[in-house]
Amino acid sequence: MKKLLYSVVLAGVVACNGPASAPETAQALPPSPAAASTTPATEPAPAQTVRRFVTWYIQKADSLPGNFVLNSEASDSTKFYAVDFPGTEEWLRAVQQSGTVSPAYLAQWRAYFRRYDDTLRLHPQNDGPPAGFDYDFLLLTQEAEETATDLQAGKFIVTQQQGAHAHVQVRGPQHETYQAGLDFDLSQQADGRWLIDKISVPDNPQ
Repeated sequence: MKKLLYSVVLAGVVACNGPASAPETAQALPPSPAAASTTPATEPAPAQTVRRFVTWYIQKADSLPGNFVLNSEASDSTKFYAVDFPGTEEWLRAVQQSGTVSPAYLAQWRAYFRRYDDTLRLHPQNDGPPAGFDYDFLLLTQEAEETATDLQAGKFIVTQQQGAHAHVQVRGPQHETYQAGLDFDLSQQADGRWLIDKISVPDNPQ
């Protein structure tokens, strides 16, 4: 029951604090995904992209850059938290190299980091988790390792595909009190690849 309540609360936090869409100049995308994975030959292309994303995450999560906030170790009590933009750009470049996310996805996170830099300036903080930086940004959870394992073992279902847009639901195995799940919005690029524009936590995974 505790895990179920936590999931409901976290979903609400992510819904309020997650990245908002913002137009930005498109960046060049790598020609192919950095991490290959075995996918069913009959699986639709959008679902294959999402599966590659989950596999890439499991392979790379521990080595991804994580310098998002200046003074995050509170080594100087006279200084306050601020977004480390060179650090966030290093992280974005690493995520881009997965070959599974679109310029729109990256733009949303840039907007998110700017928004929380403003928040940290308006509400100075030098103790505890920095506001907006207390969860895994890729899987939108504080239990990333467990969630990634469940997603990899779950079902990847294209629930909608129209023109150059698609929606994919990933649902992990059903546990007694919870089920890991994420929703993915994708768009087809000019070169034919399907890339992730947005990731969100469903209200009631099923």
